[in-house]
Amino acid sequence: MAAKEDKSVSSALKRLVFIYGDKGGVGKSAVARLLLDIYRYESIGCQAIDSDTSNADLYRCYKRVGDKGVGLLDGEPDAVERVDFTVRGEADYLIDTLGEYKDLLLVDLPARSRDAFTSLIRELDLLSVAEESGYRVTIVHVLGKTRSSVGALKDVVELCGNQADYVVVKNLLFGESHTFSRYDASQTRKKVVEQLGGIELNLQEMFWTSWDVIEDNDLPFRTVVDAENTILQRSQRTRAYRWLMDMTEEVKKAGKYLGLGE
Repeated sequence: MAAKEDKSVSSALKRLVFIYGDKGGVGKSAVARLLLDIYRYESIGCQAIDSDTSNADLYRCYKRVGDKGVGLLDGEPDAVERVDFTVRGEADYLIDTLGEYKDLLLVDLPARSRDAFTSLIRELDLLSVAEESGYRVTIVHVLGKTRSSVGALKDVVELCGNQADYVVVKNLLFGESHTFSRYDASQTRKKVVEQLGGIELNLQEMFWTSWDVIEDNDLPFRTVVDAENTILQRSQRTRAYRWLMDMTEEVKKAGKYLGLGE
């Protein structure tokens, strides 16, 4: 398959961003939260949907966070919707009302959603519907080291081809970037990066003393690095701040596919 042409065109379109991963525990929700944190605090209008019914971290942490991190007032609707994409028919309204959404739509898919996601793409002709509504689909695949993780990426790439853009995230919690040998040696990587213009990112590990406080209290990332309002100790806040700044720069390497510009 030939490489995509004229990236400036696809980067200028509205974006429908799916956070995808084959199994739980690969860091999918962390990536979704990181992206929404950037969108909210940089006042980038984004409609967010959490489809993970068993581990709704995106919803819990960001449901009351508005633009610039300002908390929503009582009576205002939550800033994150909940839709179970694994139940047939639940995603229909998304397709029916796609043109009514903001220019950027972020969907955190549940773990083990491989079959449900591919069925959604096929049954509802998602890619064509998105294109008709002026959206370009971005698939953010959070990669584990297992064979099934690479296989899940292979499936979605074969299904979507050059009708979507791809961001592959290596979670460095599982090892250094160069240790993802199964993915690095695969024909899938060659197709994604060399033929389809995919971008690879590295998700750094946040030190556990900071991460555990964030997880235990369902906190937005930007809130915990605010010196005046954080509940973290100074060392925890400093580590979290450095992680957030580093990861914001990392994410912006794929900005053209994530609604952040070039």
